[in-house]
Amino acid sequence: MAEINLNALVKPKIFWPAIIILLILCLSFYAQKEKEKSIRIAKETELLRTIEAKKVVENNLVDAKKEIVAKDEQIKLALDKFEKEVTARIDFEAQLVAVVREKQGLATQIEELAAKLPKEIELEKIVIKASPGLKGKVLSYDKDNSFVVANLGSQNNLKLGDILSVYRNDVFIGRVQIEKLEGATSAAVILTPWKNVLFQQNDVVKIL
Repeated sequence: MAEINLNALVKPKIFWPAIIILLILCLSFYAQKEKEKSIRIAKETELLRTIEAKKVVENNLVDAKKEIVAKDEQIKLALDKFEKEVTARIDFEAQLVAVVREKQGLATQIEELAAKLPKEIELEKIVIKASPGLKGKVLSYDKDNSFVVANLGSQNNLKLGDILSVYRNDVFIGRVQIEKLEGATSAAVILTPWKNVLFQQNDVVKIL
């Protein structure tokens, strides 16, 4: 068996190139490992980001589903309210139609009754006269203009032109003729035969 010559192996021309090649291989292997490590870290980071993004999307999806459920409830309530309003409107329109028909029926009945009534109805003339026993009194006397104011008026059924007799202590002293009327008072001019009579407040007046 041939013996290995160690001295020949460690010659500079063989040893140092082998060492350099080995170092280059080691460095290449290390660089390859570091590159793979960096790629792995990048992939892991990207995966973590993807997972986080997925969680955000899932949370948003849950919120969206809740919002959709809430909107569905609102739509359902709105539809229920709308249906009730439509039903109420239909009922109201039915009542309105019934009232209109009833009104038309009443109008027709009124027209039929009016057609049966005589065209002209003569009413007896009603004449209201002042009570002959009506008494009042003189409120004031104007000597210069020859008239008196009495506490009898239109509410006592007096009218313009009525003649009143004037008494004092149940003694007749003259007559006056109404020329202006108010509700509770009247102004009466003193008739010519009694122009010179001095009338007084509280003289009694009676209608003829």
